Amino acid sequence: YDALINALNSLILVEEALSDNIPTDLVAIDIRQALHHLGTITGEITTDEVLGSIFSKFCIGK
Repeated sequence: YDALINALNSLILVEEALSDNIPTDLVAIDIRQALHHLGTITGEITTDEVLGSIFSKFCIGK
């Protein structure tokens, strides 16, 4: 849920920056942030927090 909210917030910043004619190289920073958060949702990007959450909920035997 947090990743989705963060992606949305990044995209809102992109929309505002484009409306304000901010240079595209600066807008790209927020686009990359949105892609990072979306990648976390789709599983393309795994963070330590995500892995910690998975391992805390499942018992993995030896």
